[in-house]
Amino acid sequence: MKNICCIVNPVSGLKKSLKVYYEAKNLFEKSDFNTSLFVSEYPNHIKDYVSKIEKNRFDRIIVFGGDGSINEVVNGLNDSNNLQSFKLGVIPTGSGNSVAHDTGLLDVKEAISKSLGDNIIKMDLNQVDFDSVSRLSVSVLGWGMFSYGNIRAEKLRLLGPIRYDVASIITLLEKKVHKADVEVDGKLKLLECAFIVACNSKHTGKGMIIAPKGGFTDKKIDLISVGKDVNRFQVFEVFQKVYKGTHINLPFVKNIKVDSISIDAGKMSYYNIDGDVIKSQKASVRVVPEAIKLLI
Repeated sequence: MKNICCIVNPVSGLKKSLKVYYEAKNLFEKSDFNTSLFVSEYPNHIKDYVSKIEKNRFDRIIVFGGDGSINEVVNGLNDSNNLQSFKLGVIPTGSGNSVAHDTGLLDVKEAISKSLGDNIIKMDLNQVDFDSVSRLSVSVLGWGMFSYGNIRAEKLRLLGPIRYDVASIITLLEKKVHKADVEVDGKLKLLECAFIVACNSKHTGKGMIIAPKGGFTDKKIDLISVGKDVNRFQVFEVFQKVYKGTHINLPFVKNIKVDSISIDAGKMSYYNIDGDVIKSQKASVRVVPEAIKLLI
C-alpha cells in the first residue's frame, strides 16, 4: 500500500477543499492508497509542515488548493532538499488555479483520478531572489500595475474568483508609470512601463493566458511587458484580450523568452509572486529546469 500526503487549504477559493478531500479519500483508499491529512491554519503553515516531511514517508503529495498552496509545498520541499523526492498532484480548489489551467486538469474528478496514476511531467520552476528572502515561483512574478492589482484582489477575497476582474478594473483607472533598472540575460537598461511579468506558466489569475507561447516545460522565462505610453483604454484592451492570449499581438506589448531577469526599482516596491505580495527593492529571476515531478 502506497502512502499519500494530502495537503488541504480550507480557505482556498470557494472554501470547498476539505469537502473535496473527503470525497477523494474514499477513492484513494479503494485504489490501495493510505492517506494522511494535513489541514493548514495560517500563511506558511503548509511550507513549514512540508519542510519537515521525511524523504521516504510518502509516495506522493496531493494539494487541495490553488497556486498559493502549491507555492508553499514546493518551497517547503526545497527547504529540505526534497523537490525530486515526491510526485506532486494538484486538485484545483483555488481561485486562480494556474497550474491546473496549464495541464488542462480543471475538472476536480479528473484531477483526482490523474493523481492516482504515475504519468508525470518534469515541471520547471523559477528561482526568485529578493533583498532578504529567496522563493521558488510556480506561476508568475509580477511588478508594477500587476502587483498592485494583486494587492487589491487579496483585499477582495470574499468575492471569490471574480475579485481578479474587479481589482484589475480599479487598478486600470489608476494607471501609473513604473521605472526600474532591468537586466535581461546580462543586458541592463532603464525601463519605464505599466507592468512586467516573468512567467513560468501560461496562465495566471482566473484563466488569464498571460504567456500563450510559454509553459512550465520549456526551460525559459516568458517576459511580458506593457509600455509606459499606453492610455487607460489600451491597458483595458490588454486586460480584455489576455483571456484569449491575444494581448501579445498588441503593438505596445512585448513578449520575449529569456533565461534570467533582474529588476531594481530603486526603492522599496511591491512584487507579486504566485499571488503572494513581497516588498523588496530588487528581484532576480532564473529558471530551475525540471525541478519537480508533476502528476498529469
